[in-house]
Amino acid sequence: MKRNILASVLIIVLIGIVVYTNFPGLFNQADNSGPNEFNVTGDTSVDGEYITAPNLEILKEGMTAPDIVLENLQGEELNVKNIESNFVFVNFWATWCQPCLKEMPDLQKIEQEYNDIVQVVAVNATNVESRHKNDVVKDYITDGGYDFTVLLDKEGKIYEQYSIINLPTTFIVRQSDQQIVKRINGMMTYEQMEQYVKELQTK
Repeated sequence: MKRNILASVLIIVLIGIVVYTNFPGLFNQADNSGPNEFNVTGDTSVDGEYITAPNLEILKEGMTAPDIVLENLQGEELNVKNIESNFVFVNFWATWCQPCLKEMPDLQKIEQEYNDIVQVVAVNATNVESRHKNDVVKDYITDGGYDFTVLLDKEGKIYEQYSIINLPTTFIVRQSDQQIVKRINGMMTYEQMEQYVKELQTK
């Protein structure tokens, strides 16, 4: 009886060795993750509704800001590179993003208080707005009494070029050389904005 059991165990072990040697992919398959697989379950650091594919290059401080040429709420095309200001706060937002809306009054205030050095450009992720696209954005800006520049990213191309991970996201761009001097993922308070502006005054 014992001899039969030992023989059976030996056969199973030998079969296992043969399979592992000739088909190693069966054992490694569970550990192989493709470049587009990205688990964000339970990630409380993300303040947005959707995520940029992780295999895209993330724009960081020191890099050159991609050109932004989009229409404003009046249907006029604007090139952000041509804005006459020392620095531009390029803010990506949407009307369904509550942290974005909470941040808006402070963006208005920072531009009013420091208009000699900073201008705000709010780039709306228009392609993911829920209804009537342009109208919902224009209504929100008008009702809020905001007068900073608002641009409409209707196709989402600028959103992708700036490798947005979550909304809101803000880039502080130095206009003289189009260099990104600060990237802020998530909502800012007015105190944080003001601190960034004071740091800019030393650059």
